[in-house]
Amino acid sequence: MEETLMKNHTLTEIKNQPASWEQTLKIVPQQWRDIEKGLTLSPNTKFLFTGCGTSFYLAQSAARLFQTVTGHDASAVPASEIFLNDMSVLSRVAPTVVFAISRSGTTSEVLMAVDHLAQHHRAVDVIGVTCTAGSTLEKNTRHHMVLPHAAEESVVMTQSFTNMLLAIQWIGAALAMRTDLIEELERLPELADQSLAGAEHFGKTYGADDDPSFIFLGLGAYYGLAAEATLKLKEMTQVPCEYYNTLEFRHGPISIVRASTRVIILADEAHATYTQSLARDVRAVEGQVVCLTTQSNSTLAAERGVFALPDGLSDWSRAVLYMPALHFLAYEKATQLGFDPDAPRNLSQVVIL
Repeated sequence: MEETLMKNHTLTEIKNQPASWEQTLKIVPQQWRDIEKGLTLSPNTKFLFTGCGTSFYLAQSAARLFQTVTGHDASAVPASEIFLNDMSVLSRVAPTVVFAISRSGTTSEVLMAVDHLAQHHRAVDVIGVTCTAGSTLEKNTRHHMVLPHAAEESVVMTQSFTNMLLAIQWIGAALAMRTDLIEELERLPELADQSLAGAEHFGKTYGADDDPSFIFLGLGAYYGLAAEATLKLKEMTQVPCEYYNTLEFRHGPISIVRASTRVIILADEAHATYTQSLARDVRAVEGQVVCLTTQSNSTLAAERGVFALPDGLSDWSRAVLYMPALHFLAYEKATQLGFDPDAPRNLSQVVIL
C-alpha cells in the first residue's frame, strides 16, 4: 500500500495545489518586473495566448480573464495556427505580445510557433510560460516565466494548469493596477486549502456512479475551464463527456441529455439567474444537474446538487478555485473504473512531432 501511494503522482499533485499556488504568488511579481522592462506596451497592444491541449484551454481562459481586467484585446489560438496560418491570427497593425504556454517547454507545436514568430514576426514580443527550468522554450524566448515548483511527474496536467493560469491572472491584474484583485488572488491558497476536503468529497460523490456521461458548461473564462475539465475526464477515464458554452447548450446539444447524463455547470455569480433557468430546462428532460458556485449565491443555493465554494472573491479571481474539485472528479472516476490515473491510455507527458 505504501509503495502504491508513493507512486500516486496525480493525487499528490492535485492535493499540492494550495501550496504550489502560494509559491507562484511569491515568485511571479519579480519575474514579471524583469519581463516588463523589456516590453514596449501601448494602449493598442494586443495579447495572444497559445498552447496545445490543456495549455490551449488554459490560453482560452487566460485570454478572457486578461481582456476583462486590462481592456486590451486578447485572444487564444492553438499553437499550430501560428505557424500554419499566421495571417489569420496575428494583427498586421497592432503591436502584439504572445504568451506561449507549455508545461514541459518542449511541446513541438509551441516551439515551432515560437520559431516562426522569431523568423517572420520579429516585432512580436514572445513570453514563454513553462514549469520546466532550463527547457527549450525558456532558452528560445527572450522573456519567460518559469514555475518549476508546479512541474509534474504525472502525465495529465493538474497543478501545472492552475499555477500557470494563476500567474497570468496576476500579470493581468498588475497591468491593470488592480490591487484589489491582486489581494483576492493572494487569498486563493488559503481558500483552496480550506475547501480541499470538500473538493475531494465532490469528486467521490459525483465520480462514483456506475455509468453516467458528463457535460461541462461554462461562460466567459469559465468556458476554457469547462473544456479542461472535459479533457481531464477523457484522459483519465475515457468516459463520454463534452463541453459547451452554458447558454449555447440549449441550441441543439440538450438533445443528447438522458437520465444518466450529468451536467456540471461552472456558475458565476453575475449570471446566476441564467444558470438557474438552464438547470430547470436540463432537469425537465431528466438530466442530472450539478452547479459549482459560491456559498452566498442565493439564486442557486436552494438548488439540488450544488458544490459551494468560499465567498468573498469576484468571479474573475475565483477561476482557478473551481479546478481542484474537477480534478478530483476525474481522479475518482478513474479509480472507480479501475484505471491508473498516472498511466492514461495512449498518452505521454509530452507530444513531440
